[in-house]
Amino acid sequence: MQSREFFVNRRFFDDKHFPYGFSRSGDFTFDEVKVLESHGVLFRALSAGMVGDANDDDQHFLDVMAGKTPASSLAEKAWLKYLQRCNRAPVWLTTRRLADEADIEFEADDDEVDDDFEEAVEA
Repeated sequence: MQSREFFVNRRFFDDKHFPYGFSRSGDFTFDEVKVLESHGVLFRALSAGMVGDANDDDQHFLDVMAGKTPASSLAEKAWLKYLQRCNRAPVWLTTRRLADEADIEFEADDDEVDDDFEEAVEA
């Protein structure tokens, strides 16, 4: 276990879920990005039980993460939002589309096409 100060002064990144950063993801507001980057390392360490000297605020954060208390601060709400975005199902887009029966192309006989062409030339 490390002291709380070890985790406070570090900037938080998550290249796995947000490879272009929190601010470019479009999921977080500017204030949420600042909170996540400045406190994210501490929040992750608290959740993992790696902080040895947790204070009252840290204990309240752990209560919020356990669902005992509703989130009240911007930092707690931002961390919950971060966890939701990390655990959401991936979206897969494909460009292949199977044709329906209604998508059958127009069919014409050669005789009909020739008659229409001759009528157009005569006019």
